[in-house]
Amino acid sequence: MYAGSSSPGDRPEARQDGEPMRPWETLSSTVVLDSPWFRVRRDVCRLPNGLVLDDYYLWEGRDWVAVFALTIEGTVILVRQYRQAIGQTMWELPGGLIDEGEDVVTAGLRELREETGYVAETAAPLGRMAVDPPKATFSNYLLLAQGCYRTGEPTLDRTEAIEMCALPPATVLAWVREGRIWAQSSVACIYRALDHLSLLPAAREGEVAR
Repeated sequence: MYAGSSSPGDRPEARQDGEPMRPWETLSSTVVLDSPWFRVRRDVCRLPNGLVLDDYYLWEGRDWVAVFALTIEGTVILVRQYRQAIGQTMWELPGGLIDEGEDVVTAGLRELREETGYVAETAAPLGRMAVDPPKATFSNYLLLAQGCYRTGEPTLDRTEAIEMCALPPATVLAWVREGRIWAQSSVACIYRALDHLSLLPAAREGEVAR
């Protein structure tokens, strides 16, 4: 819920079933932080009910790709690295930022090669995720790479220190369910890839929420 400007008389706008939901009107936008990695933007917005929000902050950044890399041996490549925001290491799928002018497949295969030394025989996009729809303007893309094999050593950035392993798909799924893999883009990509490959076990009776 937004905690910005409001007045005691503000009420949610009533809508009839089937009535189109109207977009907000952006009255002005100001960049308040501009770094090489992301920008923070402050918008002044008018809602369909007339309410004006004068301090709605948005996070702008480059799109990201996560890669479910299935090796020729039938294992899935995982990487572990330290994440400063949460103060600990995480097991994740390989991936990274999409450079300007790159498509999803090119970016994903580049990141896979740089982080692990692996290349792929085939690759196909599996869709995308909204990172944080109320606040973030960029997306996480999901990529399935198959027939992966190692051709050399990783070529890491100065800021990167990466550990790597390759596990059977069933073990990777178990790690997700146990909370050992909990980065949202990795979790989504793992489920999407396993479903695409018909490797996702069907929900047992009683597991579906009523």
